[in-house]
Amino acid sequence: MTEQERRAAVRQRYGERCGYCGVHESEAGTELEIDHFQPRSAGGSDDLDNLVYCCPTCNRLKGDFWPASDTPTPVRRLLHPGRDNLALYVREEGDCSLTSVSATGAFHLNRLRLNRPPLLALRRARQEVIRLRPAIEAARAEQAQLRERITALELDLQDIVVQLSRLMER
Repeated sequence: MTEQERRAAVRQRYGERCGYCGVHESEAGTELEIDHFQPRSAGGSDDLDNLVYCCPTCNRLKGDFWPASDTPTPVRRLLHPGRDNLALYVREEGDCSLTSVSATGAFHLNRLRLNRPPLLALRRARQEVIRLRPAIEAARAEQAQLRERITALELDLQDIVVQLSRLMER
């Protein structure tokens, strides 16, 4: 597999979103980066399962972190977006901030600073879009009805103009 094919596969696997914070390419304004979840410096490979599509900020914050191998399940570890169920470690609150459910979740949130202001603003904006979607759909439906009504009125007006023309000719 070429580097370009690998990049395309990872990009597609993550739906063009950062595996860590969820930022989409369209929100970042550019394609994202490829992160080695287990860094090469810690023996990580270029296998697709070890690659995470991520934004530059998460990639920088994660760095080459890898937990010490002297404990079987270290608390100080990052969650793998393709293997770990984030909901078991982190939850989103009503104010769009993320809180940890476990020590591992707390480490993950803190290491990647997943409550940084731009992410909070993005989650709030997404929440607002969800909230507004029904109103937007209702407005679109009303707009379509109004267009139909305008078309009907224009046809009626044309008929009236034709009738007036005939009356004026008499």
